[in-house]
Amino acid sequence: MEGIDFTAKVIESCHVPGGRFELVEWHWPDIVSFERTEHQLMLEMSLPPMSADASAYFPDIAPDRRCFMGALFVRHPGIAIGGRSEGRQIRVIRCLFDDKHGRAIMGEGEPSLPFLQGLLNIRNDALRSLMRLTHRELINPLGRSPEAMEALFQLIRVELRRVFHQAAGAATASRLAPWQFRRVRERIEAGAPMPGVAELATLCGISPRHLHRQFIALTGKTISAYIETYRIEQAKLLLAAAEVPMKQVAEQAGFSHGNSFARAFRRATGLSPREYRQRSAALTNEASAM
Repeated sequence: MEGIDFTAKVIESCHVPGGRFELVEWHWPDIVSFERTEHQLMLEMSLPPMSADASAYFPDIAPDRRCFMGALFVRHPGIAIGGRSEGRQIRVIRCLFDDKHGRAIMGEGEPSLPFLQGLLNIRNDALRSLMRLTHRELINPLGRSPEAMEALFQLIRVELRRVFHQAAGAATASRLAPWQFRRVRERIEAGAPMPGVAELATLCGISPRHLHRQFIALTGKTISAYIETYRIEQAKLLLAAAEVPMKQVAEQAGFSHGNSFARAFRRATGLSPREYRQRSAALTNEASAM
């Protein structure tokens, strides 16, 4: 929204080895829409009574898939997030991590859409309690203990790493969601040029490696095997129509060359395309004669 300053007002802050804590505040209109990309890992918790409900989405991954954004959340660095929130006065306690600690917490691999959505509504009582203790210590500048702040930072770091590890493990072990498989299937059925794994992974909001694992878990086939099976089935339908030239059958089934089509078809059926057409015609004639 034009005219709105998204810069937070820092009320209190405290630097610790590996990062810092901040208590920040915004003053917005009643309803505000936003789209932001963070470049630093931070755990945030909105504080009652100055907290607000929000819906969120990832414009570069799944702009039509909205989710709830709770009081305890992480906006994954480098990934744009958009949303709509109640406005007015909003206050948030933050734990920010430097690049080294942030990378250690996040680990390797590309986050999936369900994983990113889960980070926007973290259900972890330990982290919630630690953030409350941090807030209490942070707003007491006269009696604030540097040792206590460092200890809280380390405990939050360890617990947040567990959240990332557990969520990533669950996402890796899971199968594709119905909406993800539908997107893969619709793109394949859209025809030539046939998509690569990278394109399909982008449609699903996950990395190619995760797509490969989750697709096998759901279908029992690799993506390339699934695509070839689909192309062969399409070719069978076209071959059953005697008026479709063989070259056109190959092209419409997504094969760039007649020879590669013939090899793939024989590998899948044990017949050449011509033999399959002849058998299909014979069966049709037999059925008509009955």
